[in-house]
Amino acid sequence: VTQQNAVTDETPQKAKDKKFQAGLMGIMNCISSMEELSRSSKAQEVSGAGEEVLVGASKASRREVNRMTIEKGMEPAGTVGYSASQIVKDNHMPVEDYDALLRIVEAEATGGDMKSKILVANVVLNRVNNSHFPDSIYDVVWERVNGDPQFSPTADGRIDSVTISDETIEAVDRALNGEDYSEGALYFIARSSADQINVNWFDTKLQKLFVYGGHEFFTYEGY
Repeated sequence: VTQQNAVTDETPQKAKDKKFQAGLMGIMNCISSMEELSRSSKAQEVSGAGEEVLVGASKASRREVNRMTIEKGMEPAGTVGYSASQIVKDNHMPVEDYDALLRIVEAEATGGDMKSKILVANVVLNRVNNSHFPDSIYDVVWERVNGDPQFSPTADGRIDSVTISDETIEAVDRALNGEDYSEGALYFIARSSADQINVNWFDTKLQKLFVYGGHEFFTYEGY
């Protein structure tokens, strides 16, 4: 069978399916070759058939295609993708900031309830708005002080291995829209699993605010 005959023999539906798969694979290949997103870039509204599969994944799209596979198609990921797209657009934020916030919330509040996840997002956003810390979400999440990570999942690899849940997307959305339980907290720690040196620093250098969901929340003395 020649190539010409093969095309002629296809049903319209088969031809449509092949066209869709080719287009989606083109998007996937584009993602795999993308350079790191600029932290100063502006969020862009992505149009086209692949948007709902890919938007909201950012760099995660290269690591978590297992969650949004071609085999599953667009429908299962549609709601998550659309929600993520709207959050990025509505908050005028770079996609890599959004990706970093989703991942640190998922990693730090794994198994926690909605409030626990919102609180983690609150702390990150409080740092962005505080002159003692970097002024972007991505830089806050990945900051190191004297070589020490500010968030342990950036050191032990959890931030790269998490699978973002619908609940985490909702928690981040609510935090970005102003829902805040943090009382201005800039730090949190899980005392039971933390290094004792870190615990001692928190207890002597910071002001404790409250405890929730296995984390203790702190700010600077006098704040």
